[in-house]
Amino acid sequence: MLSITKIFSFEAAHRISNYQGSCSRVHGHSYKIQITVTGKEIGEDDMLIDFKVLKDLVNESVIRQFDHSFILQRNAKNINDFSLLEQRVFWMDYEPTAERMVLWMVTELEKALPVSIYLRKIVLFETETSFVTWESVPHLK
Repeated sequence: MLSITKIFSFEAAHRISNYQGSCSRVHGHSYKIQITVTGKEIGEDDMLIDFKVLKDLVNESVIRQFDHSFILQRNAKNINDFSLLEQRVFWMDYEPTAERMVLWMVTELEKALPVSIYLRKIVLFETETSFVTWESVPHLK
């Protein structure tokens, strides 16, 4: 089975509102994402998926949502504190931890990928040395 990986990046701010520590304050990251997709066959164009097609798909379904956004959990405190901000806010149902962000990405990408292409792995770097990895488990599909 073939796999291809493409790397993306985006800038965003967030805060973890139910956290005891510095991450409860507004701060930003230069996120980096590695997206790996797989499939059983290459197409008539001799590609699993065109890198440009994958790039456009990820940019539209993920990067456009997060890039230069303030990412917050939709809760009463955050809505009260930040809903009047004249900034781009991306509201999540959960705290915007790297883990929750990756799970959100999985849902969005699985909806957007062509039928013959499967999401295999996402690695989201919050910092140079801290990242979360999601991998599909084929036998559970």
